[in-house]
Amino acid sequence: MGKARSAPAPVSAEAIIDALTSQGIAVHGPFCTHLERVIFVVDKYILLESELLDLLEQNKLNRDGIQELGKRIETRSR
Repeated sequence: MGKARSAPAPVSAEAIIDALTSQGIAVHGPFCTHLERVIFVVDKYILLESELLDLLEQNKLNRDGIQELGKRIETRSR
């Protein structure tokens, strides 16, 4: 019988903030919207906590990854 794979520990908002600030990236939040979504202001972008977690999972929680995500969001909103 193979080993059971345990689920990864959940990542906290504090871990996201620490990861960004340690790279010198401006981050404010977390904030909760009226729809109870958790958002952050990162550089000039307003990003969902889930978007930041996706970047973290992809090992792209850095300035380039944030700018790439921000540009995709700006393109979709036009």
